[in-house]
Amino acid sequence: MNLKRLWKDIRDIILPLRCLACTEIINSPVERLLCSSCQEKIVLIFAPFCPICGLPFPNSPAGSHICSNCLENEPFYTKARAVVSFETIMMDAIHKFKYGRSIPTGEALSLFMAAFPFPDFDFTQYDLLIPVPLHIKKLRERGFNQSLLLAKALGKKYKLSVDFSSLKRSKFTLSQTGLSKSARGKNIKGAFVVKDQEKVSGKDIILIDDVFTTGATINECAQTLLKAGAHNVAALTLARVLQDHPSA
Repeated sequence: MNLKRLWKDIRDIILPLRCLACTEIINSPVERLLCSSCQEKIVLIFAPFCPICGLPFPNSPAGSHICSNCLENEPFYTKARAVVSFETIMMDAIHKFKYGRSIPTGEALSLFMAAFPFPDFDFTQYDLLIPVPLHIKKLRERGFNQSLLLAKALGKKYKLSVDFSSLKRSKFTLSQTGLSKSARGKNIKGAFVVKDQEKVSGKDIILIDDVFTTGATINECAQTLLKAGAHNVAALTLARVLQDHPSA
């Protein structure tokens, strides 16, 4: 037995892996985030869905089709996908990560996101990952950017560079939580700027964020990057709010 394996075995005995939701000890090596019982309670997002924003259409006889929101207001990003519905267990885990400042929870969520297959997403078509930035004031308060942790895990898996310096949040905005869709768009308008256009010019970029609610933040980032010369902007998020979106 090598030293690395020995240390892992000792660590697992002293600090056994626990489910993020119910804190039960996880015995199976396959389960790295949630126990089997809690795993069954989350809603993973697969097709059929809107090919642009990724809004799912559960049990839709029409299959995948463009939703009414994207038909009426085509976003600047070409494709957005999320791993799981933002509710119950996953909501609690993300809140623990962001607001409870739990880096171990964030690392587990990052691995969870990186392990998701994203069936219709071809990572070889993209040049780099850009995490949605925090304003410097918010970054100092929290101590880390949760989107950067997610981006690093995806970058490591898909051998993509992570650029966390070119896109900046230049305007301190109100929290988007609790705002209506129109208010979110107004609140985030003009909040981002590209500091180094050479790094994004002509590039195919994937934006990374933790939660997609109305898409206002992702859309504003995408517009900013395209104005700076980016060729194409897509987006991946860990979770997505579903209840406030149109169903068709």
